[in-house]
Amino acid sequence: MLTPRLTLITQASDVPEPVLLARLSAFGALPPEARARVAVQLRDPELSGAALHALGRRLRDATAALGASFLVNDRLDLALLLGADGVHLGGRSVAVADARALLGADAFVSVACHGVDDVLRAAEAGADAAVLSPIFATPGKGQPLGLAALREARARLAATSCNVALLALGGIDAALAPACLEAGADGVAAIRADFGGALPAPRAG
Repeated sequence: MLTPRLTLITQASDVPEPVLLARLSAFGALPPEARARVAVQLRDPELSGAALHALGRRLRDATAALGASFLVNDRLDLALLLGADGVHLGGRSVAVADARALLGADAFVSVACHGVDDVLRAAEAGADAAVLSPIFATPGKGQPLGLAALREARARLAATSCNVALLALGGIDAALAPACLEAGADGVAAIRADFGGALPAPRAG
């Protein structure tokens, strides 16, 4: 799959499913190549396994109809059951190599990173994407790293032979996303923000 320019992460307590689906459907006006740069990441850890599986099926159907990608947070078993395009691995998840061994070499694997050194470790481990957070202030996520962390991560990645995408997460909305891209991110991820059916683009000027 293509590296997502925008990943919508599920959290029903903040964005109920009907709202998420409406936001996703708004991208239907984009051309197919742009819709392919949208992803939905199934998270919602407070849900039961059965409820998470049912939600995942609905989101898998919605993303497939749109031509977008579908990722699953941590749960490799659900990723297999749902035919997901890949997984997002947290700090207590299995290794990137183990995820690929189960899901296949073509699975998209992103890794949660909370500092620039984490980004380099994710790259060395063979991840497709390193998700650096929190860039801006967001509830319960600690001190924001700021755009400087994206710039440093991009500079340090450029000095390696690792081919990993850099994604920004944490307090990002449609107004802040272009600054993240300008600072070196390849894409952004968000839970609460509504992007109005438009992919974030690098800031002009």
